[in-house]
Amino acid sequence: MLTVQNLTKRFQGRVVLNDVSMSIDAGEIVGLIGRSGAGKSTLARCLTGLETIDHGRMILNGAQITPGQGAARQHLQYLWQDPVQSLSPYLTAHTTVLETLNGFNVGPRQQRAAQARDMLAAFSLPEDMLHRRMHALSGGQCQRVALARALAAQPQVLILDEPLSSLDLPTQISTINVLQKLHADHGTSMLIVSHDLAPLRHLAHRILVLDDAQIVENLPMARFGHDAVSPLARAYAQTLTHDR
Repeated sequence: MLTVQNLTKRFQGRVVLNDVSMSIDAGEIVGLIGRSGAGKSTLARCLTGLETIDHGRMILNGAQITPGQGAARQHLQYLWQDPVQSLSPYLTAHTTVLETLNGFNVGPRQQRAAQARDMLAAFSLPEDMLHRRMHALSGGQCQRVALARALAAQPQVLILDEPLSSLDLPTQISTINVLQKLHADHGTSMLIVSHDLAPLRHLAHRILVLDDAQIVENLPMARFGHDAVSPLARAYAQTLTHDR
């Protein structure tokens, strides 16, 4: 579905991503892990046009795309690490989702208000929360609004930047359940950026490891604990053994 070929990104002459190639298949959940500062978030932002690419190309369903433009703007949706900062403080939860439906012309116009309500209900946001602004919602509730907004665009790939890192354990578990249900109900392909492998074992089909500006490991989750070769990937594999 999505193929990235030879992507390179520099910041002030420093190579942050060096000739990175990767792919995400239809219906696949891919985990991207690496040390803090490895360039994981930069890669995620490059895929969605939030950062410019110095070199490389992206192909979606067989056609070359420009990140953040044309069809790519709708079909590759980015979920920020801090959802509160990505949501307008002036809009209610319901209006936030409705604006996305209107912006991408999704569904009959007269049905979009009900569609926005249904989408928020599917993410277990209570009815009395729909017309509250972001400051009146918890962090976990804001994250559900952000997920509903991203899904409202009917993306082919959902890119999530550290979606669990700022959440307490109960909210992490709840968010994992939401993402599992999202995949089960819609088959949405996902790239989940994380510095921690443990939660990805409940979600990801395949794991990529980013180190020294390059992808150094690409393995199915089921084989990662046994077949990882690179030093960083083997260190991550050890965390799976210790968590058992």
